[in-house]
Amino acid sequence: MQAARKVTVAIGTALVAVVLAGCAKSIDEIIMNPSDKDEVIAKLLADDVAKRDIMAKLAAKDDTKKEMAETLLGDTSIKAMAVEKMAADATQKTALIQKLLADAATRAEIITALTSDEASRKELQETLKKPLPKK
Repeated sequence: MQAARKVTVAIGTALVAVVLAGCAKSIDEIIMNPSDKDEVIAKLLADDVAKRDIMAKLAAKDDTKKEMAETLLGDTSIKAMAVEKMAADATQKTALIQKLLADAATRAEIITALTSDEASRKELQETLKKPLPKK
């Protein structure tokens, strides 16, 4: 009788293990399912160490850095922050100004912005009256 119970318990445990093993998803299934993939990414991003690892891997190669930058610059708020950061950096400010002035359409927009506002126009006129500093 006791042997029968042990066999029944062993078979029951084996069946439960088989059922649970069948329920487990493989990594490939998780990656291919978008909702599961989003959950996995959200869980990884919640962990600071995983965030640093992901960012380190994304920023390790120039190709992935450029792709990430292009993706982020699609968001106008990110683009504004990037321009603001570049304009604040003295080493990049001159290159940014030269790049903006090199494009005829952008140069026309800058001139229009400077001359259309009364306060800017006065400041521009006062600046133009002063002699250029010697280099």
